[in-house]
Amino acid sequence: MRDPVYIVAGDEMKKLMVGTDPEERIIPFREDLSKGRYDGFQIDAEFIAKRAAFWGVSQDEYKEKMLPIIRLDMSEAYILRFGTDACCKANLEFVIGWLKKNGYTKPIRVQLVDEYDLRVLEEYELPTGYEETEYAGENGRVL
Repeated sequence: MRDPVYIVAGDEMKKLMVGTDPEERIIPFREDLSKGRYDGFQIDAEFIAKRAAFWGVSQDEYKEKMLPIIRLDMSEAYILRFGTDACCKANLEFVIGWLKKNGYTKPIRVQLVDEYDLRVLEEYELPTGYEETEYAGENGRVL
């Protein structure tokens, strides 16, 4: 069995993890979805156009930034490692929804971490077949 792949809160978190985990098994999520608007959980042409316009970059530049997420292998096991601030919460919600909408069927492990030392503050697993609106993590957060 292969080691899980980490989807993490950006390049800085990836840098902190390199050395303890193989770099090729760490995928940074390079967005801040707590700012601006987006509809749904698809990374389609409309999403790319709106987010590129919001950030003032070309659609090609934005798509390049999102390629690691767009190309996720749905046969892998993923651990989502994010901080607890508003940016990370919005991004975590998006990644969970995106995985589900794109046919991911494995349980999803979530680790909420301290973004400075990667200490795990909370860890839980979303079971196979969960509904985003039905599952609440500890502290009553609805995912």
